[in-house]
Amino acid sequence: DCKLIKEYFRLSHLQYADMSPILIPRGYTKRYLDGKIDHQGQLADIRRAYLNIVKSTSSISTDGYSDSSLSRVDQPENATITICEGTGHAGVGSVVGAGNARVAAELGADVVLVANGGLGRAFDELELNRSLCLQYGVNIAGVIINKVQPDKFDQTRDYLGKAIQQMWTGPNGEPAPPIIGVVPDRPYLGCPALADVESAFGSVLLSGSDHRYRHYDVGSNVQGRSIGMSMVTTDLAAFLKTMQRQPESGRTMFICHATRDDVILGFLGEYRRRVRRGIPFQSALVICTGGDDGLGDMSNVEELSSEVCEMIMDSGPSGPPILVASGYSPAEAAKQIRTMTPKFNASDERRVSRATEHYEPYIDFDLLLERTSSPAEVVGVTA
Repeated sequence: DCKLIKEYFRLSHLQYADMSPILIPRGYTKRYLDGKIDHQGQLADIRRAYLNIVKSTSSISTDGYSDSSLSRVDQPENATITICEGTGHAGVGSVVGAGNARVAAELGADVVLVANGGLGRAFDELELNRSLCLQYGVNIAGVIINKVQPDKFDQTRDYLGKAIQQMWTGPNGEPAPPIIGVVPDRPYLGCPALADVESAFGSVLLSGSDHRYRHYDVGSNVQGRSIGMSMVTTDLAAFLKTMQRQPESGRTMFICHATRDDVILGFLGEYRRRVRRGIPFQSALVICTGGDDGLGDMSNVEELSSEVCEMIMDSGPSGPPILVASGYSPAEAAKQIRTMTPKFNASDERRVSRATEHYEPYIDFDLLLERTSSPAEVVGVTA
């Protein structure tokens, strides 16, 4: 997330070391509990990083900035809010003495609690996070409800608002924190791009790299059948019939085994047929080399033949997107793709801009600014 924010909003005056002052690699927790990591030193690093960001942001001038370099962010000298993202719930990081609520208290941060849509479960999660904030004396500036089912938007907003007012109003009439935003779900934002699939399998596109940031809806409907993803288990004739029935806007991620040369060549053939006729082609193909046991058994790997590989690569960057999932069976590859969590990427400008356009109308930023304290204007966010 630090990389995304720094690159997309062109925050060149900030340093990664300050944006993420504590990294917790494997073994860090044990070293902390063994007393090999100083607790106060750890908190000092967080405070120092925060102050560095405030100082570099408030002191920077716009001299030397081109208009284009400021196209995604207001004048740096006008930036008065530092956002501290608390990944996960309010207690994440507690085992090393750096839980989100505790860090918010150390920095004097107001907290915005974020929960996914719903009613009972959403409020329960908010209540747990609120309890930790109260324990550390952290002010809750407001609440944002994320990914709300569009058909339950009004119901969620109204009843969660009632729950918060009834349950969180203080004993002496202290007002409960307001709902700052209710955001309807937009499934597209959770659809993986081919770049995400590359990352999931540690692979690169053999062809079609120009389409790396093309997105595919690989979820499941209520019947459990894939939407936008299909394992090829039929013969070539049936596969070609499936592809040719796709509308021009059809976008399916097909999965097959490396032994299915017929399917791979059929996929390439259908792409070329459509190109000759001027028909758009947006499907992709994932070729698996693992065994058919569904466990991705590396001991039974069928490599893609060099001849077929060469034919794929001849299609070039503008060709059909094809990549290899080494060691995965088709079933395991489908599961990996369906359950993966796509990451926002600064290079995927379309998805990032769609996200900002989607969220902005549903969040009351004036209320957010009004609810954050001064002069230590910090917003901690717990999702």
